[in-house]
Amino acid sequence: MTRLIIDTSSDYIVIVISQDNVIIASHVLYAGRKMSELLLEQLDNLLKSLSIDINSIDELYAGIGPGSFTGVRIGVALVLGLSSGLNKKAYGISSLDVEAIISCKNNLKTASLLKGDVYAVRNYDFSNNIFSEYYTEEISHNINDNTLVNSDKSYFPNLSKAVQSGKLWDFRAECLPIYLRKSEAEINLDKKGNA
Repeated sequence: MTRLIIDTSSDYIVIVISQDNVIIASHVLYAGRKMSELLLEQLDNLLKSLSIDINSIDELYAGIGPGSFTGVRIGVALVLGLSSGLNKKAYGISSLDVEAIISCKNNLKTASLLKGDVYAVRNYDFSNNIFSEYYTEEISHNINDNTLVNSDKSYFPNLSKAVQSGKLWDFRAECLPIYLRKSEAEINLDKKGNA
């Protein structure tokens, strides 16, 4: 099974190609605000360097966040477009799940900063295979009790380590962005409507 995983939920483009949980290619590039300009070119270059045709990919995965509102949509749109054109399955992978998997802890809470003191959160109990839904929580203290996802600008999900664990596929979801709060544009529009 050959899988292509693309994550653009941070300031980085992360592309991983695996065959049966073995990484055959991994590429990470800081893209910042040039995500949409660089993503397709980076994917094409990686496939060419491996002499792999996109048609030989069995499953496609996109990072569905939480993360950059625009970044998540760029990655999801590309994966859904490829899925449709290739008639292949498309799935989503959450950065919260990636961090939980690579933490190697049995019980933990992952958290990703959304805005101010509001975080996207998920709880994991790997011993009993119990996982909460994604939810928001205001965390203004004891943030170190959580496994933070986007604690600084150099963060990107370690997809390679998550793939090698073999657990990543158990957390595959629908290929739709995780939005736990409104975008700034929606918030500003609401403010104008209430004025």
